[in-house]
Amino acid sequence: MRAHLRWGVLGLVSLFAACSDSELVGIHLKIGKDGTGTLTVRALQESTTPGPGEMRAQGVQWQERAFLVSSQGTFHQVDDIAFGGDELRFKSGSKTDDMPHLRVTVKRRPDLTWVQSLVPDQLKRRDLARVHDPTGKTREIGDAIRLEVMVPDTVVSTGVQPAGRGIDAQHERNVAYLVLPVQNLLEKGDDLVWDVSWK
Repeated sequence: MRAHLRWGVLGLVSLFAACSDSELVGIHLKIGKDGTGTLTVRALQESTTPGPGEMRAQGVQWQERAFLVSSQGTFHQVDDIAFGGDELRFKSGSKTDDMPHLRVTVKRRPDLTWVQSLVPDQLKRRDLARVHDPTGKTREIGDAIRLEVMVPDTVVSTGVQPAGRGIDAQHERNVAYLVLPVQNLLEKGDDLVWDVSWK
């Protein structure tokens, strides 16, 4: 009997257990006291490359695959980081002499290349949700992008303007994060400005 099964390979998911299925995708910055740091990008992709589990299985006709691809690198200063040209920009600064500050500016429009590089379109995300969760409880994965900043000291404040449906800025200890619904990002609108300060 031929089985029609779907196989999903979402590597490193356990490292991000605090994130919901909708927030599997994102950009994480870890900033050191000297301003240098590490940047990690997680992207959701459909793939035709066989996953590890397929190599030893028999009697299965594999149909779909979902991969969570994680890439990591280092940077010398936050101001050098940009995605999609001017679509996503980072600017360090200081609100006061003793309070470092980071400003992230995010464009909103239908053709954002940095968003398209992290997630497929909505129909494909729904298909991949069935691969990721065969119970059918998860209707869509990768429908939000999580920007996360880890700083050397305690986060004092974080906020985003303008406010919008599903946009959420929070912080805990030395980590601040911003959740951005993909649908919101791909609508024409004012730039989003996210500020994080710490001391």
